[in-house]
Amino acid sequence: MLTLGSVYRIVFTKEMRELLRDRKTLFWLLAPPIILPAIALIAAIFIGSQTARYVTQGFPVTIVNGGAAPGLLASLKRSNALIVTESNDPNAAQAASASPITLIIPDSFQHNLETTGAAHMTLIQHDSAFSTTLALGAVRSEITGYNNTLVDQRLQSAGHDRAWLSPITVEETQATSNSSSVASQQNALNTGVGAIFLPLALTSWLIGGGLGLIVDTTVGEKERQTIESLLVTPASRVGMVLGKLTAVFIASLVVMGMWLAEGLFLSVITQAGPQLLGAQGISASEVLTVLAQSGRDVGSLIVILMLLFIPFVIVLNGLVMAFCSVASSYRESNGFLFLLQLALPAMVLLSIFSIGPDAGAGWYAAPILGTIIAIRDLFSQTLSTNKLLLSVGSTSFYAVLAIALVSYIYSREWALSRR
Repeated sequence: MLTLGSVYRIVFTKEMRELLRDRKTLFWLLAPPIILPAIALIAAIFIGSQTARYVTQGFPVTIVNGGAAPGLLASLKRSNALIVTESNDPNAAQAASASPITLIIPDSFQHNLETTGAAHMTLIQHDSAFSTTLALGAVRSEITGYNNTLVDQRLQSAGHDRAWLSPITVEETQATSNSSSVASQQNALNTGVGAIFLPLALTSWLIGGGLGLIVDTTVGEKERQTIESLLVTPASRVGMVLGKLTAVFIASLVVMGMWLAEGLFLSVITQAGPQLLGAQGISASEVLTVLAQSGRDVGSLIVILMLLFIPFVIVLNGLVMAFCSVASSYRESNGFLFLLQLALPAMVLLSIFSIGPDAGAGWYAAPILGTIIAIRDLFSQTLSTNKLLLSVGSTSFYAVLAIALVSYIYSREWALSRR
């Protein structure tokens, strides 16, 4: 009779061989962490080049009847962000023009401004292109600046200043994290990283990482009519389950590692960028020191993430495998995966908006949700060592239960049927 180790090795080898031979599956498994960041990088380069060109040269804007607002016209012409073209044609707004923005000044603009204190103008945005949106922002900024200048002049003539308009001021501070907190070691990290990592980790890493492969190792075996020959043998069911789960876990780990590597690179650049840009005459060794320190900060964050994610992935893989083992078709199993894709983001939103940072210890021991809450606290720098250990320990226990559940299902005769 085959031992547990022998069964595990045989099943694991079989699953990995089938996965590596299926080039299309490998492509779609590894495509998201490669293609999506590449698309984002290309888009960022394109947008950045457009922005740099317009910032350097200025955004074209047409002013119709600018003589009716000499002060505003002079202010717009002084702006380095705008290329002002004057026109006296009232139909210029309707004519095809190279200017994406047209300002129409009424004849009574300056008169109304001096007599009633208020005047209006018409701004026309000719299209919704990205460059036009940037131009719109630049024009609005310049008009707001001129408006603030007029307000300052009026306040000065009345013997007041800007502080007079805001009689109450509020100084906001944030309490420092407990020194015993694990996440206090991450105080150099930008909290905005959490808004990126949390949904990305729970959707792209987990759902796209390898759960889809479980469908093929379970329902796929039934569709190919190979599961009967596998399960009628006296081989250890635990060995079969561990062999299949290990293959799926490795695939998940590879995809997760690719996302983590990209996240590490972006986080290091995000953290070290302001320091490097603000430094004058910095040497190469100092650049390496800054990057190394940033890498250590982000690296410790990833270590804690891996502690949370490894048992979490095993729990999810085990639950999906348990369901797919009794599913009768790909359609049924894919429906379950679709519900799981909706449930995970819903739990993320629940942890962020409905469960406070002072949640009791029981929340951290809850299946699946406990890990999500711990990840949330990790990024908000409120995760204590005790809560981290509770979350990792309880999730590891659930991982053992998930493996036991799948092993039990594999030992039942109804797991063979293709209903």
